[in-house]
Amino acid sequence: MLNVAKVTKREQFEAVRSALDELGEDGLVAFIDHELELLAKRASGTRKPTKVQEANEVTKGKMIDVLEGMPEGMTATDIGIAVGIGVQKASQLLKQLVADGEVTRTPGKGKVKTLFTRAE
Repeated sequence: MLNVAKVTKREQFEAVRSALDELGEDGLVAFIDHELELLAKRASGTRKPTKVQEANEVTKGKMIDVLEGMPEGMTATDIGIAVGIGVQKASQLLKQLVADGEVTRTPGKGKVKTLFTRAE
């Protein structure tokens, strides 16, 4: 079986650019240069957050504020109710806060529920 290396979009644009440059097609070369810039921008990963991500950051801030006055901790259900979101979304955002080190998770055993507290 032949092992053929995959040609990337960037490599294809560069090949087309060099061919058009040899033909003196300045307008098309400028277009290819623009496309190469767009590829570089997309690959850089410097995108702004989506509206949902921005809203989640605000919600996480509210969750931290709710936990601030509760040293004994709260369940994900109670936090969700206090902030006005569903339990699943609260759990997911709490998981992110735990990963960021802003919230501490204390797992429950048996009928004792998992509690979340503000990290110190």
